Amino acid sequence: MGEGIKESGIKRKNLFVTSKVWNTERGYDKTLKAFDKTLSDLGLDYLDLYLIHWPANELQFGKDANQLNVDTWKAMERLHEEGLIRSIGLSNFMQHHAEPVMSKANICPMVDQIEYHPGFTQEDCVEFCQKNNILVEAWSPLGRGNVLDSPLLKSIATNHGKSVVQVVIRWVMQTGVLPLVKSVTPSRIKENVDVFDFELSQQEMLEIASMKADRIGADPDTCDF
Repeated sequence: MGEGIKESGIKRKNLFVTSKVWNTERGYDKTLKAFDKTLSDLGLDYLDLYLIHWPANELQFGKDANQLNVDTWKAMERLHEEGLIRSIGLSNFMQHHAEPVMSKANICPMVDQIEYHPGFTQEDCVEFCQKNNILVEAWSPLGRGNVLDSPLLKSIATNHGKSVVQVVIRWVMQTGVLPLVKSVTPSRIKENVDVFDFELSQQEMLEIASMKADRIGADPDTCDF
């Protein structure tokens, strides 16, 4: 990534670079050390966004879980105050993970990146974040194949002259959530951003919201990695 940034010729201010603290690097000192390595590997002077990848949970850490998350967050705050990170946030944190951190925080988390797609919307978490001015970022916003194969989504896409992918991205945006769609195919990247010339109706929004789908990733309360 660092080499790509250098070779691109794009001004740093025109790029938004995000990284995360991995689970093995939780805690105050380890987070600071992990960040230094990330910044060095990327060859950058700062990051635009830095996240705690997964919350420490009670399954692994018992009563120490909340304090471990707080310690990690305190390191993030220090890096933000030093100007090394523009924005700091969380990833896969539910309300019961985030509240203990926020109760000890000097800086409220700015982002929470969670699994979010038609059929799996984690409404309670989204509502909590939005009430606290925390931007929700949706990872895996397109779900799995069963979501994209939905007859409902195909019908809505036909009505708008758009693809199912574009309908899903537009739906996520209209719920107030930021979709994180990834692709290495230029045509698909172009398709993914071509979602600003149409709007889903309230009825279409409700129909998509009524879909049911399974969780794709790990459960933050039961993951053991």
